[in-house]
Amino acid sequence: MYNIEGGCMIKNVLEINAEKGSFKRITHESDSVIGVVDYAVDAHMSAKTYEYGVLDSRNNLIFGAGPLAGSKIPGTNRLIVVGHSPVVETLFLSTIGGAALPLYKTGMDFVKIEGKSKKPSILVIKNVSGKMSVKFYPIGQDTLMDVFSKDDSGVYSLHEYVVGKYKDEFLKNKIYLDFRVLAVGPAAISTNQGAISTLVIRNGNIVKGSDGWAGRGGFGSVLARAHNIVAVVYGGDRDDHVFEPKDLKDMKAVDEIFSEHFGAGMSDSARKATEKYRYVEKYNSGGTFGVNMSTMGAWLPMFNWTSVYLPHDKRKDLYEKFIIGHYLKQFNEETIDTKNWRTCGEPCPAVCKKYKDDRKKDYEPYEALGPNAGVFDQRAAEKLVGTVESMGYDAIGFGNIVSFVLECMQKGLLTKEDVGVDVDPNFDAETFEMKDSFKHADIGVKLAFDIAYQRTEFSKMFRHGIRSAVRKLSEKYSEREGEFKFLDIANYIPFGVDGYIAPCQYWVPGFFIPLQIQGKFYSYYGNDFYPPKDLGAKSVDRSVRELFSGNTGICRFHRGWSEKLVETLIAEGCGVKVDYYEHCRKLLQKLRDYDTKAGVVPMFWETKRVRDVIRTYLSEARDVSGTSPEIEKWIKRFEKDELKAAKAYWHDLLVGINKTVDWGDIEHVKMHYAWSD
Repeated sequence: MYNIEGGCMIKNVLEINAEKGSFKRITHESDSVIGVVDYAVDAHMSAKTYEYGVLDSRNNLIFGAGPLAGSKIPGTNRLIVVGHSPVVETLFLSTIGGAALPLYKTGMDFVKIEGKSKKPSILVIKNVSGKMSVKFYPIGQDTLMDVFSKDDSGVYSLHEYVVGKYKDEFLKNKIYLDFRVLAVGPAAISTNQGAISTLVIRNGNIVKGSDGWAGRGGFGSVLARAHNIVAVVYGGDRDDHVFEPKDLKDMKAVDEIFSEHFGAGMSDSARKATEKYRYVEKYNSGGTFGVNMSTMGAWLPMFNWTSVYLPHDKRKDLYEKFIIGHYLKQFNEETIDTKNWRTCGEPCPAVCKKYKDDRKKDYEPYEALGPNAGVFDQRAAEKLVGTVESMGYDAIGFGNIVSFVLECMQKGLLTKEDVGVDVDPNFDAETFEMKDSFKHADIGVKLAFDIAYQRTEFSKMFRHGIRSAVRKLSEKYSEREGEFKFLDIANYIPFGVDGYIAPCQYWVPGFFIPLQIQGKFYSYYGNDFYPPKDLGAKSVDRSVRELFSGNTGICRFHRGWSEKLVETLIAEGCGVKVDYYEHCRKLLQKLRDYDTKAGVVPMFWETKRVRDVIRTYLSEARDVSGTSPEIEKWIKRFEKDELKAAKAYWHDLLVGINKTVDWGDIEHVKMHYAWSD
């Protein structure tokens, strides 16, 4: 796939112009491009896409494979998608497990899409028997809507349609080659929050329960609205890449590298590193849902994060009754005990996809659209998550909308007539009963359909996400704001004037601090206390190390071995010696520089809910880390003046971040918010 000449990596890039329906293959040689994010940042900088709107046809959408794709090493076939996000409005990335392997079989490292097709189209990329082809197949708008509406299956119906119609493109000698479909749902057509969905395909058939998502960032909306492409099909039969000086396709060579570093071969090392995602015996559970729900305890966010206001014992009681006693119990009996486990499509000991029937279950979707949305029953959650994913949303982001609307209804800021439903929620931890889970799920389902298809005036306010909706709601219903305001109870991290992202579902400050990449695990997310300057430094260090996975196309579930070994693998398999920490630190700086040109940087917390999450965390963290003069100082500062303390805390975070990456002019930030130390 690439050769090494003079320390440079040579990449094969497929450039596609959707407006012209044309393509060209180019060879990209650079001593600074190791992975997809490297290439994407350079491409976006060169094209000055920061000067255009996020849904402009000049906003290149780039996806690709890392330098270790096609090797025998598990977790190295993750597809990386990069673009100017219509949600965060920064240059952002999202990744999909296993989806790079069929791209590797096309002989291409990266694909860059620019321009806008005249009609909604399905893009088919294949390289079979030495012949490369790229074709656009128009799909009428009415046909597309009919496909989406079939059984209300949305993106899953589109997957079935595309596979049925184009799978024979990948039939060779009566055997189906490995291929993938990237598809969007109705949400991508009408909102900025559309995700990209993919499913494993074996022998020309979709494997149920193998969902993969480039969910965060709204890249489904970029694909559909900026380029008028609703699905991308790709695959081939190329497997002629040579790793050198050591052949990473040779298990013996791979085992030697792992044994030298870990004292165990590749399989044993990978199994040890991915235990959480497979099965943890002491919890009798596994996967992100099973292990996180087994361990979160009183830290679990519930009821749109209002649980942070409850006493520890009350939160613990809710957790024991509704999570351990029911929600997790259902999951363990139906998914873990039955061993309904799959991989993302590549051979991997993690078998991280835990599923029931035809849908996988991960922690964050089943938390954001579960307990945090007042849903504590698997049947109710399956209905809600299933609908949200069928419509093609980012489940975490949409869960943030559902929980916000439910709390607004509970507090009288919105009525059931406003929302267009027949029942009121019981979004109160003190009076909640399990049957209310189904009521909340039904309200969420109605919202998912209404916003995806823009059916009501209320739903249209959420077309651009929660930050925009809060402003519109506050303007429309200003007379209802008194003790509570819409902005008080929304929970998001703001970027620039209009950008935002919903936080990861953990009650820790690391997921709210002013890092350039948020809404992902590019931060320190332990619940132990660090002074904000130290937390900022520790978190940006985590951002750099997460790029070891994100830029290289390695699944972060393998980070236990990959972060220690990635430099060696690049040297041994690609012939390039690199200080990868410094490389990724500079890459993070490049991302920041792009976003500065776009005028979009992390902003101070504008919602009271976020400031309350930080304030209440401090008291809870004292029980974890123990008391100290530093934590007591911050608790007292927040008690005295929450807003002023939050600004000081945010400022100190930025000071810590700036030790590693130049994150901006702190004095300018302080002047902007008119605060003093």
